[in-house]
Amino acid sequence: MAPHPARKQSGQVMVLVAVALLALIGSAALILLAGSVEWQKNQLQELADSTALDSALKIGTGCDAAKANTIITEADNFLATRRTRTGSLSIAAGTCATPYQGTDTFAGGLSATYNYPYRAHQQQVEVILTLNLPISFGGQLGATNTTVTRRAVAQALAGSVPAISATTLSCTAGQVNVAGGILAQNAITRAGGCAFYAHQRFDAASSTYSDLGNVQVYTDGQSWVGGGGSCVAGANAGSTNAICADGAEVSGHTAPACGTTGTSQFLSAGDALTNPNPCAAGVAPQPVFPRPTALPPEPNTDAAAIATLQGTGGAACSPAGVYPNISAGGSVVGTGLAPAPVKDASGYYHFKPSCYGYLNPGALPATITNVQVGSQSAVTTPTVTPTLPAASQAGTLLVAVIRSDASNTAFTAPAGWVRANSRNQANASRTEIWYYPDNPGGITSATFVVPRAAVAQMSEWRNALAVAPLDTTGTLNLNSNQSSATLSTSAATTSANDLVITVFGPGVQLPQTYAPGAGWNSLVSDMPDGFASEYRLDLPIGVASETVTVTTATRWSGVIAAFKPAPGGGNATFDPGFYYFNGSGFAGGGGICLNSATLLGRDVTLEFVNQAGFSSGTCVPGGGAACVSPCPFGSVPCSLSACPPNTPADPPSNLTWFAAPCSTAPSAADAGSCPGSAWCPVGNRACWNVLIWAPASNTGQIAIKGAAANAWLLGSIYWPGTCTFDDNGTSMIAGTISCGTLSMSAGAGAGTSVGSDAGVGTALVEAILVE
Repeated sequence: MAPHPARKQSGQVMVLVAVALLALIGSAALILLAGSVEWQKNQLQELADSTALDSALKIGTGCDAAKANTIITEADNFLATRRTRTGSLSIAAGTCATPYQGTDTFAGGLSATYNYPYRAHQQQVEVILTLNLPISFGGQLGATNTTVTRRAVAQALAGSVPAISATTLSCTAGQVNVAGGILAQNAITRAGGCAFYAHQRFDAASSTYSDLGNVQVYTDGQSWVGGGGSCVAGANAGSTNAICADGAEVSGHTAPACGTTGTSQFLSAGDALTNPNPCAAGVAPQPVFPRPTALPPEPNTDAAAIATLQGTGGAACSPAGVYPNISAGGSVVGTGLAPAPVKDASGYYHFKPSCYGYLNPGALPATITNVQVGSQSAVTTPTVTPTLPAASQAGTLLVAVIRSDASNTAFTAPAGWVRANSRNQANASRTEIWYYPDNPGGITSATFVVPRAAVAQMSEWRNALAVAPLDTTGTLNLNSNQSSATLSTSAATTSANDLVITVFGPGVQLPQTYAPGAGWNSLVSDMPDGFASEYRLDLPIGVASETVTVTTATRWSGVIAAFKPAPGGGNATFDPGFYYFNGSGFAGGGGICLNSATLLGRDVTLEFVNQAGFSSGTCVPGGGAACVSPCPFGSVPCSLSACPPNTPADPPSNLTWFAAPCSTAPSAADAGSCPGSAWCPVGNRACWNVLIWAPASNTGQIAIKGAAANAWLLGSIYWPGTCTFDDNGTSMIAGTISCGTLSMSAGAGAGTSVGSDAGVGTALVEAILVE
């Protein structure tokens, strides 16, 4: 019997329904799968971002296997706090340029790959996460799993901190070289053919970059090369009327535009390979973000900083504080709560961490300091040759003391040497003092012609008057045997703190006990040869005199000579700790003003409030006129002037430079001046690599200006107002500088004016996602 038509139709409907149901189920499955995959993508991206950001915070400066392992391990350990680890971290052997790569696996089909450094940028780390998703109904779809991959690249530390940050930035002369990036709110201006050059910071040892030398200007329409201007790629000189960059240049927040590749930007081929071009073909330039003005934590609220203060009873400093005078060497040198500074054997006055209104080191008595003392020469004739341990520094005073057997014939000297005075005593000796003012440098010995057997000794002195330094002299002749002798200048000295040198020639030449005068320092004492010499640096104005004794009475010959210090302020140094300046006690200004003095400091953080400033000149706002005689903040490091012949300042303390708490020196040659902080815990955001801090309310100025001004500052500077920095050829801010208005210039021979991995303050650094 044939099927009933209705039953046949019903069967067809069931087939159609089944097919439709399968289609609906498949569509629903695809929708569910797509939704699940999209959700997993979002979750995976968040996980990659978080892992990259966390590990980036471990990045320091430099790159090697140990540092790479630290960063990769941090990424893996962080991921393990979010997902259960099923494997173990494996780090493949690599190099900083290739890079190092770590891999691991986690529950749920998650695998991770970590690459550090990313694209040879030592401040960047890449995290790649891959997730295998099983599909429970995959048989119907022809697949049993799908793969989701997400990646993130994070950057931190120095790579996100520009070497120069300013609202208004200008250069007025020369080529200002910057090791690192530049960020300006307003258009950068140039005058007198001046050029800015943002150089990459490249670590040759690891073939990686810590800063790509980019220039960013928030304002639209920056002009990169002026009329007749040009950039000389990679050089510290030769660029003119231009803004040059080893990396990218971009200006504008509404209409971003770049410099011209090969003309003003991407002047380093290696940089161009690593550094994405923000204006490459097919790329929409990202707008420049506004210049941030946030500050690190205030040092005056930090317990470690406050604990260093002296004279406050353990309290922080007050911006309303009015302080008593501080005196040193008979002069008022400032106001504050600190004890009076104490002068060390090298002639440096040591200030202590405290609350100050102002400090004027220029009011300190100028002091000549010893550079080096040579050993006694052999007894010879017809010439005698005193020597120095190392070649002399240019501009210092050399002094030679000579003793021979009695003779009416005076000694003769090489060119450049001047006789201070001489004395011959029959049956005793002939004594003479010679000096070489403002010597040209490089002198290690001098040969004097002598009539009879003679012995000599040479010494070198800093901060003596360059022209006509001799103040007054005197002689001694005793023709009868006496066990003591007094040698005095024939007239009073005309200035305090002269370098006064004596040379005694007792006639008896045999071993005996010789005692110099109280307060006198020995240069040489040789009684078998009847030869002794002493010096002083601390005598007041008046007749200088020394009395010496021997155990065997004898006849005497002797000479004394006094040499004048150079004009200007004395030498000062800040002992490690925190210094606070509020400008009180000085109308309209205050803070620190060198006034032709020298100020050193190591392991210091300084805060300036109210109208307090930081000046190489006077204490009036803006520093007054440019200083006209040497007025250095810090001493030139050994990496710029080899030691020897350069000698670290302030021996034996050697508080060279002017440095924030630090652990890394810009050069191995300078490592001794950055031994780690005695008071600022590693990473403390209120002091670590923070050299100068000032709040937005500060109205003072930073003014390091003039051909005689010199500064070697290690650390980061945060200043809300006006800053002027003239690099006279040996100056540097080895860190970063952030100012409201910054004007710069560079003299002939200037190298890097600003920028260094070692001095970058990282208090404001947060890891940022760059890809």
